[in-house]
Amino acid sequence: MLDAELYLNLICGGAANLSRNRQRINDLNVFPIPDGDTGDNMFMTIEAGTHASGSSLTEMADSVARSMLLGARGNSGVILSRIFAGIAKGVKGRDKADMPTFCSAMQQAVDEAYSAVSQPVEGTILTVLREGVAGARVDCRYGNGPGTHAGAVGCA
Repeated sequence: MLDAELYLNLICGGAANLSRNRQRINDLNVFPIPDGDTGDNMFMTIEAGTHASGSSLTEMADSVARSMLLGARGNSGVILSRIFAGIAKGVKGRDKADMPTFCSAMQQAVDEAYSAVSQPVEGTILTVLREGVAGARVDCRYGNGPGTHAGAVGCA
């Protein structure tokens, strides 16, 4: 079951991965312009979410989404914050979430992110998200849950 603590650990793990790989993401960025700061902007955005708090999954997810929106940098940061706003909508009213609920919340993240962009373009973070959620839906069918593929990370 995904609870507030595990959700924050997932956010912190994502921030740690972005921190380690942000230059690679900066180098990959070519759309809409090759400005070379997408990895930095995404890291600053998700890092803002690592300071969230909440005793239930609903509270934590809302706090993460709000923190990311306030800390969003650049277009990629705003899109990233909308992804987590969609997840927050998907877990609203829950102390914990099972895999089907979390998979549904991830689909809401896809919908939220695509709706935040006036002219969505494939081959961007939107495609990565959509394809990632499709893969997660396979995990949902086989009973794998959030955090089952990696050890506990925690925020430092």
